[in-house]
Amino acid sequence: MARQRVNPPVEELYAKRHKIFAVMMIGWAMSLLDVSIINVAVPELQDELDTDLSSITWVVNAYNLAFAALLVGAGKLADQFGRRLLFMIGLSVFTVGSLLCALAPNADLLITFRVLQGAGAGILAPLGFAITAAAFPIQERGKALATIAIVALAASASGPALGGAIVELASWEWIFLINVPLGIAGVILARRIWPETYDLTADRRIDFLGMSLLALAVFCLTFGLAEANHRGWDDGLIIFLLQASILLTVAFVFSQRRDGAMITRGLQQNKQFVGSNVAMLLFGAGALGSLLLLSLTFVNLWGFTIFEAALALLPVPVTGILVWPKIAKAADARPPRELAAPALALMAVGLLWVSFTPSLWEGWLDYLIVFPGLVLIGVGMGTGFPTINVGAMGAVQGQELGLASGILNTARQLGAAIGIALLVAVFSTTLTWHAGSAYDDIEDTAKKFQVAPATFGGMMQRDIQGFVGGSTDRYDPTPGFDEEAFRRTAGAARNAFGWAYRGAALLVLLAIPFTLTMQRSPAQARAAAMAAMQAQQAGGDGGGPSPGGAPGGGGPAGGAGGPPGGGGPPVRGPSAPPGPADAQPAG
Repeated sequence: MARQRVNPPVEELYAKRHKIFAVMMIGWAMSLLDVSIINVAVPELQDELDTDLSSITWVVNAYNLAFAALLVGAGKLADQFGRRLLFMIGLSVFTVGSLLCALAPNADLLITFRVLQGAGAGILAPLGFAITAAAFPIQERGKALATIAIVALAASASGPALGGAIVELASWEWIFLINVPLGIAGVILARRIWPETYDLTADRRIDFLGMSLLALAVFCLTFGLAEANHRGWDDGLIIFLLQASILLTVAFVFSQRRDGAMITRGLQQNKQFVGSNVAMLLFGAGALGSLLLLSLTFVNLWGFTIFEAALALLPVPVTGILVWPKIAKAADARPPRELAAPALALMAVGLLWVSFTPSLWEGWLDYLIVFPGLVLIGVGMGTGFPTINVGAMGAVQGQELGLASGILNTARQLGAAIGIALLVAVFSTTLTWHAGSAYDDIEDTAKKFQVAPATFGGMMQRDIQGFVGGSTDRYDPTPGFDEEAFRRTAGAARNAFGWAYRGAALLVLLAIPFTLTMQRSPAQARAAAMAAMQAQQAGGDGGGPSPGGAPGGGGPAGGAGGPPGGGGPPVRGPSAPPGPADAQPAG
């Protein structure tokens, strides 16, 4: 017989909210750090494990695939069977996977263990927003959700710098070993500190069909995008995977029209939640894709080391952290769209600014030219991610918190995969065009220096390989024709990077119309929920004590009604009509 689900009193959650949040951030930060922290160790891994580059890049891709595929299903299971339970399972799997990665003797086993590590991250990551929304009273929820986004930004942007420092001071194994003591501490603290919470309106039927279809769709899409630029977009496997992802998505949508579906009817009809997730998808594509472009620009075009590039990128997370206090303060009271739309516009301006970056690093003046653009990008990310988080989770007042959190995380991860694939494709395509123009210019110059076409053609190919990361040896041209050809080839690469940045700016701008659906602030949502509850109580409904909540249904996650995670008035059951927490935002 299944154990009865009971939520704790609201006072217990509120009293422990900061401790609960701190423990959650242990797993949350580690799961996001491990998306990018391994990137800097790829050359060392290739050498140490004696394998080729295409194989070792799957050390990165395997984690991301497993991570993205499990987010929504894990979030739903957490609502049904307990958020603390799923967090502890996820963090345990992540920790064991980290230890096995550090002990892996070859590339094949390392890739296998990265899948295990990514699966653990995919199970625990959806709980970040859900636990925060359940543990904090609604008047503090906007600030807490904004804080999560800043932690995510800092973890994502600082991953390469931290990884570079670890590799420099120790070895690649320590990138994984550092997770082990933190993971063990997180599991122990979660067991001691966290009370268990559920969505009491969710039954325990598992939507195996929906979870399988969605996981397969996400897997096919992310796998196809990860390999598309390597294999070619016309490759048979890539075409099959992308077509399969479309068909599986359509099948998933139809599967969600039946009773017991994973994505509840309330979320499907919640305009603010849907708009926020589309905005996160597009914004994540432009924002996270541009972080990769910035790293490639500094390393491949300007010749920085990985660690120098990470330091050059610091204005982005630092600016985000600096704007956080104002954003956190405003997030509770102001409609998210009033903050998100201007922030995304500023970020687009920043991306356009850096699209005109100098071709070569010739001194600090070049960095000062780029610096204002980095600041604008940091302001955009530091404001955009928190406000979209608040817009999405603020629209889910106590209902399906784990599920909603999983969907939002999936939107961000898919956005990153789509953005990286599209922007790399834009770079590769425009590089071909600009390299052709540069060839014509160099050909004219070669005639003056009496250099044969075969000679300067080989020189261009060598230079381009360096600018796209195909060669780790930085070429130092001699004055004369070599230097002229080098500069013109660098100009072609710079122009290709420029068009990729403009593509990222376009993705960010496309997100702005969807941010306009984020009309209700957490304070407005609370007022609407309280008004609806009072109206129901006046009609004689909802006056009894809620299971695990305060009398009258004063649960924390519900804002004004229902137990944490239960949502709505206490009499509401799984088949009851949507309560005020599910209501669509005005307009």
